[in-house]
Amino acid sequence: KKLAKQGVAVSSSTVRRSRKQQGWTLQRTRYCQLIRDANNIKRLEYAQRVLESGDTFHNVIFSDECSISLAHYRRICYWKFDEPTKRKPKPKHPLKVHVWAGISRHGATEICIFDGIMDADLFCNILETTLVPFIRERFPDHRFMQDNDPKHTSRQAQTFFEEHNINWWRTPPESPDLNPIEDLWHELKFFLESKVKPRNKQELVDGIKKFWERRITPEKCAKYIDHILYKVIPAVVEAEGAATKY
Repeated sequence: KKLAKQGVAVSSSTVRRSRKQQGWTLQRTRYCQLIRDANNIKRLEYAQRVLESGDTFHNVIFSDECSISLAHYRRICYWKFDEPTKRKPKPKHPLKVHVWAGISRHGATEICIFDGIMDADLFCNILETTLVPFIRERFPDHRFMQDNDPKHTSRQAQTFFEEHNINWWRTPPESPDLNPIEDLWHELKFFLESKVKPRNKQELVDGIKKFWERRITPEKCAKYIDHILYKVIPAVVEAEGAATKY
């Protein structure tokens, strides 16, 4: 556009070819989480504190919820060259369920599958049936990590933490890359898509339970936690708190 204003006619292909000769490359835009400048500082301070203290997250329970949609589970279609492409209908509002769980080096909590929107009441009920028994059974000396969603930080939730002696470990906001359970959700969705291929809600729920019972072990949880500790946190320090590729 600048060249056109100066009366120089140059095509976009010429611009791309010239940039390539100068060492530039062209690819699709890569997206990452949005992090405000103030939170960049908090993320950097958190990562530096972890590295300096030698923390191994030995007693941390990482938790989060995730939405899983039935319509995401596509299948590979084959068709002959001389036939029209097969199409799969996509609903405007696909059926979905929500899950909540926590993981640690001692293993994982029970997974909770629910419908509807999670509010503070439902959140506390889920913690009472999943997190509290896990803490009592595995390790009373713990740190509980969650994001800064309003229902997680509400007065009702904080009162619940105090009544049940839950040590809420405050972590920097806008930092999904620092929670290893996000990688576990990705593996769960790939398992459903490639192995289960659910066609209705019951098959979707059964597939989630099957994955959690058969594939989630303390060793797998430790692997994801180590990834955060030895890969992501040093990358956050290198990026000075900005978003990483993880």
